[in-house]
Amino acid sequence: MSANWLGYPQVMLAAWCPLATVGAWHLLRRLTLRLPPRERFTLAVAAALTPLLAVAVPYLPHSPLREALPWRAPIAWGISNGITDADPAHVLSALGSQLILAASVVPLVSLAVSFAAGALRVARTARTVTMLAPRQCGGIWIVDDDAGSPRSLASTVGLVRPRIILAAAVAESAEASAIIRHERAHARAHHPLWIFLATCALRSWWWIPGRKAILGEMRLAAELRADQEARETYGAAAVARALCAQIEAGSRAAGRGLAPVGGGIAFLDPGVELTHRARALADPLRTLPAWQAWSVRAVIVAAVGAAAILL
Repeated sequence: MSANWLGYPQVMLAAWCPLATVGAWHLLRRLTLRLPPRERFTLAVAAALTPLLAVAVPYLPHSPLREALPWRAPIAWGISNGITDADPAHVLSALGSQLILAASVVPLVSLAVSFAAGALRVARTARTVTMLAPRQCGGIWIVDDDAGSPRSLASTVGLVRPRIILAAAVAESAEASAIIRHERAHARAHHPLWIFLATCALRSWWWIPGRKAILGEMRLAAELRADQEARETYGAAAVARALCAQIEAGSRAAGRGLAPVGGGIAFLDPGVELTHRARALADPLRTLPAWQAWSVRAVIVAAVGAAAILL
């Protein structure tokens, strides 16, 4: 059996595209760490969604682009077309056919399972929030201390219409203004939605090494961006005090066995390295002029489009 199967569209979509995307993100990591949090978040989300977008590119056999890229076909084409340049009776040919079939079906099944699991978690989070019976106070939802939630609860939940959920103790604390500003930054940027999409998409490519680092960078960049907006309004000292207060309250809640609301973006996310957030508060604010910020985003969009179409 020849090695032509390595260039089959379904192999390109199942292996080379996610490998190239994740690999490029790791190669550019030192450079991207110099970017402000907003651009770092955008880049991480783009890297996570690129393989999914590549699968979604339609097959247009009569378009000029199809003639320019003769190897590009949808994954459905690979399901109905196996290896044709080998003897079917040969063991290697049979193995190659099975690999091609797996490359055609496994990504689609993985995507379905991953998004179904993500939707289930979102539904569980919504049910948990409903059980807490929060009361609305302006644009904030307050959970009473006797509702059974941690006293350090400060989270943004919801995908399309994110809501800010605070424990009554947090809402009445001296650090409430900085925490609310932080959570409003999450809600305004729709961080829960983007993190949901990127997590489900990247989790689908479970056979690709190095993907978890992108998810960690994405969540960290979201927290750094929200911290930066709170810092611009109230100063680094106020954000640092809020962070310390949340750490202390969270430690007491953990000692009592109380778990935070899952499926949202919390002010104190146990999956985010606090040392990076503390170091960012000590450093000067990193921002780009408007034209540079838009240039970075344009480059990211162009790179994603090229990878999705070419791979």
